Amino acid sequence: MHSPTYILTVEESHDRGDGAVQWLSERFPTARILEASTLANAQALDEKESIDCVVLSARVEGFYTQVFRAPVVLLVDAADDIEDLPERFFHAVHRERSSDVETYLSIRAAMATACLRRELDESKQLLVGASRDAAVDVVTGLSTRDRFQARVSSAMKRDEAGALHGVLLVGLDGFKAINSSFGHDTGDALLKQVASRLSHCVRSADGIARWGSDEFAILLEDMPRTEDPVVVARRVIYALGRAFTGGEEDLYLTASVGIAVGPANGLEAETVLQHADAAMYRVKHAGGNDYQFYSEESDRGLAKRLVTESRLRVALKREEFFLVYQPQIDARDGTVVGVEALLRWNDPDNGVVSPLEFIPLLEETGLIVQVGEWVLRKACTQARAWQYAGLGHLQLSVNVSPRQFRQRALVDRVGVVLAETGFAPDRLELEVTESALMEDHRYAIEVLTNLRSLGAQIALDDFGTGYSSLVFLKDFPVNTLKIDRAFIRNIAESTEDRSICAAIVALAKALGLRVLAEGVEEPAQIEVLAEEGCHLVQGFLYARPMAADDLWTWLNTDIESRIAHPSAV
Repeated sequence: MHSPTYILTVEESHDRGDGAVQWLSERFPTARILEASTLANAQALDEKESIDCVVLSARVEGFYTQVFRAPVVLLVDAADDIEDLPERFFHAVHRERSSDVETYLSIRAAMATACLRRELDESKQLLVGASRDAAVDVVTGLSTRDRFQARVSSAMKRDEAGALHGVLLVGLDGFKAINSSFGHDTGDALLKQVASRLSHCVRSADGIARWGSDEFAILLEDMPRTEDPVVVARRVIYALGRAFTGGEEDLYLTASVGIAVGPANGLEAETVLQHADAAMYRVKHAGGNDYQFYSEESDRGLAKRLVTESRLRVALKREEFFLVYQPQIDARDGTVVGVEALLRWNDPDNGVVSPLEFIPLLEETGLIVQVGEWVLRKACTQARAWQYAGLGHLQLSVNVSPRQFRQRALVDRVGVVLAETGFAPDRLELEVTESALMEDHRYAIEVLTNLRSLGAQIALDDFGTGYSSLVFLKDFPVNTLKIDRAFIRNIAESTEDRSICAAIVALAKALGLRVLAEGVEEPAQIEVLAEEGCHLVQGFLYARPMAADDLWTWLNTDIESRIAHPSAV
């Protein structure tokens, strides 16, 4: 059914017999004629109705100031009245010189223009709506996030008794590294392969969408069995764990899958999706390559984690971080050969927080890069002060996290800190974990070589836990192997741990490296290490990590007192 046609006439007086209204009614019998005697009245009608044509008299005061949505036919009295006419007027008709036919045709043309404009606007809206409804991800060909969310919402609102719908959020572990290493073209090709494999993990009636840059979403609508999400999650993990084609070489991914079920976990689509996202986040935090159902307990843990992350982001600005230093000892004579700088956080609300709680979070969020540079500068500044005080022989050990090590600017940043603080480069030892070096063998050699060129020493931290290849180890320009505390804890009782430590010491000697044992807490451990040839140690038996001032006091006590009364902070 077509909408009625409206013609609005605006005249202060009428010269066409019974007036413009009668004239228009006779010539446009199907149109509804509206009459206004002032521009204010015309404006009100224009806003209320969808006008097809405005017939406006130039006698109306201020006619040139009014802007109508519909085309305007202007009735003028003399030819000079239409000079410099604003472009917004559709047509100007001379009252005396134009015939009724010309006036009629001008109004008809204006009405046709209005009709075309309206149809064009409607077509645009239809195209936009159709585009939105049919929107697909340009890379994978899957549904977009908005369309998937609408489908989940529709499913959750259906009122079938006992109906359950499962939502799985699939996060790709390690995709960002592949994207940055091999380029976005390779990354897009990989995403297409992921989409294809996911489609083979579900029923044809189920929904799949690209949820984020490296995340996908699956809707299991009207699940026949409550265990279906687990079945699908296992399929997904297996399917994405197989090699992907990445040009000249195969690429590998794992997947973290979070599961939520509605309406059991919330009637609203947004709630269910949030729960699935929380579960996926928990899987990623636990190492990935697994699935997990949403639970309120895990949600509370996530909430606490997010609060901690938020506080960490301002901790550096508020100077809540501080350093403690743990001595490194030559057990043969008790000489202090160095100190390791360790990061601590004094949270105003919770006091001193365990490093095990916040350092992994700094690493995961990337904040460790900024905080790590602060640690290096702070520690070098302090060590420089100790050098002035006569402790120039002390070596300063500073940890470099895996995230920091992957930063191309690491070598430059270390060089800048050494230059700014004036600390002797050969007194600085940077501790890098074994696992960080094994991520990219060639890159590791390049970075370590450049750090050594600055004059810094390199220690391989937590040695024995990263499954490094001896073939690669001989290529790494390191100076020290640090035996992980896991092998020291039971070394006096466990022949296996003792054998591992003996092998590490022998390896270090063969490669011309120093070797230091961490986590030494008992005299019996010292005895075994000495028998195996390891004399450099670090642990509570000698000293706990302590503040710089406390360390100065501790260094000025005799060796026997240090061992009998370890300092605690």
